[in-house]
Amino acid sequence: MKEIKCYYFQAVILADIQLVSDCLNQDEHVLQWNDQIIENIFDGKEEDLAEGSTYITRQKLGKKIYTLPATYTTFNPPHHVAVSSKTKEGLSKTEYTLTEYDGGTVFTVEVTLIPANSYYKFITNLMKWSFKYVYDDQFQKFIDYVSEQASKSSSDETAALTID
Repeated sequence: MKEIKCYYFQAVILADIQLVSDCLNQDEHVLQWNDQIIENIFDGKEEDLAEGSTYITRQKLGKKIYTLPATYTTFNPPHHVAVSSKTKEGLSKTEYTLTEYDGGTVFTVEVTLIPANSYYKFITNLMKWSFKYVYDDQFQKFIDYVSEQASKSSSDETAALTID
């Protein structure tokens, strides 16, 4: 089946690309801004992640908890990370791209699904407008979190500069 583009988001975040990448890819940060993820259970150490690494993610959507296997299909931080997960609905992929831009970082997210069958193709095409409401809220929380971390980092650097 053909891949269906379910969601697209892009914003400029006034923070260093490495900080944006860390907040996007490290659980110590992800669990602070993403209230859908309960936990990620990695095969091995989180700091050893690479393309092809797998993990289990436990997520809460509404009142339901989902346990999903996930694979890093691309792992090239800070610039590009893609995660895929196979569910009964099909193969979903979330792709993050970060690009340095004029003192900040362009943050781009694209979510796609290759439906498992015609039924899920129909349902996805019918309901993909609703993805915006779920994901926009999460990624606004992400931007706010990164901005807060950047502000703390700036304050720490300023404090360090004034002390020395």
